[in-house]
Amino acid sequence: MHRLIILITGLLLASTLAPTLNAAGLQQAEFKNGVKLIVEEDHSAPVAMVQIWLKVGGRDEVPGKTGLAHVFEHMMFKGSKKLAPGEFSKRISAMGGNDNAFTSTDYTAYFETVPASQVNRVLHMEAERFANLKLRDSDFQKEIKVIMEERRMRTEDDPNSRMFEELSAVSLRLHPYRNPVIGWMQDLKRLTIKDVRTFYKKHYIPGSVTVVVVGDVDFRKVRQTVKRTFGRIKQRPVPERFNPVEPESYGPKRINVTLPAQLPLFALTLTMPVWKPGVNDSACAAIAVATQILAGGRSAELTKTLVDRQRKAFSVGAGYDPFGMGLDLWYVYGVLGPKQTPEAFESALWTLMRKMENSPPAEATLAAAKRQMIAAEVFARDSLYLRAKHIGTLETVGIGAAHQDEWLDAIRRVAAADIQHVFKKWIRAERATTGLLLPEQAPEKAPEKKS
Repeated sequence: MHRLIILITGLLLASTLAPTLNAAGLQQAEFKNGVKLIVEEDHSAPVAMVQIWLKVGGRDEVPGKTGLAHVFEHMMFKGSKKLAPGEFSKRISAMGGNDNAFTSTDYTAYFETVPASQVNRVLHMEAERFANLKLRDSDFQKEIKVIMEERRMRTEDDPNSRMFEELSAVSLRLHPYRNPVIGWMQDLKRLTIKDVRTFYKKHYIPGSVTVVVVGDVDFRKVRQTVKRTFGRIKQRPVPERFNPVEPESYGPKRINVTLPAQLPLFALTLTMPVWKPGVNDSACAAIAVATQILAGGRSAELTKTLVDRQRKAFSVGAGYDPFGMGLDLWYVYGVLGPKQTPEAFESALWTLMRKMENSPPAEATLAAAKRQMIAAEVFARDSLYLRAKHIGTLETVGIGAAHQDEWLDAIRRVAAADIQHVFKKWIRAERATTGLLLPEQAPEKAPEKKS
């Protein structure tokens, strides 16, 4: 396949709809080719965060070609029609800024922190490399080796990461969250430059793009710049994203993983709904608050009960992400120290879960959990990066950035009975997929022969 080049013509292919300003202070515009723009002005310092979000992540890959979305996190820095390999980052650095990127199951994003006066230049550069990526085979061959080594270091040489990867794959039968974002090693070894170019042609299109700018900027000026850059890229069909309904499990599932680890690790996952504003606000907010009560800090229930009081684990944790597509894999885990057994930890864990179901949390406990969550959200807004990331996430997964303040309202409304309902309906042993990492035993040495 010939190298794909999307030409930015001088024709005016896009114009904005009337800009909108919502209660969250976000100003938005959309262009005819599908590109969206969201700006939050903050004139407290002459700095700006620019983030380019794409509706493409690990979930959009086909079987046998996992890891392609992450490949582009690397290839976007390898040169375009007007930018030599590495030149993009050199220019950002020369401005006094910094840049990077990240890939998730649901999205890919490229971002720069720069002086506010440089936003116009950054947007021109981002649009240029987005539309005219070189995709040379020689660059790909180098980068795929880097990515395979990254997988070895982060996953294959890390027993805990490998166990959670296996647990995710077993937990889900249909949903693409079962695959690692970095890709399976056997797939990475088989990827070709043709696969890369096909993926680029299909997914790096205007209708996938949301431009987020937070900082000391003027919305009208940013809108004009985006109109002249991303807004002029030729419109192309937007593929429908694969978002299946995961079948409910017929019963509990278990896996044992034996690896050269230092300590045993017990973990379990449960499928949970993700937030849909106006549809399941109370349910998802209650799951989030229940998770905070369980694992939100040193005085949370898991640590207080299973580590400090009962000594059933060395460390514990739990997590829930309501800002996804389709579902979330809620998880809880315990790292077991010497003389701590998986059987004792599992029994104590489920005893605690049933206690949470049968006894409402104390008023002070519930209030503290909600206060911590709201404070974390508010403090995060001091960071231009985190503010832009939250906006981009909500918009890209389909929740909508305009709803961001509604999440805090939902958290405030969670009652003690809602917490009990979470444990009664969702956190149940018959729904769980349980994983146990067992340290590999060193082979016994043969007794030495006496001479």
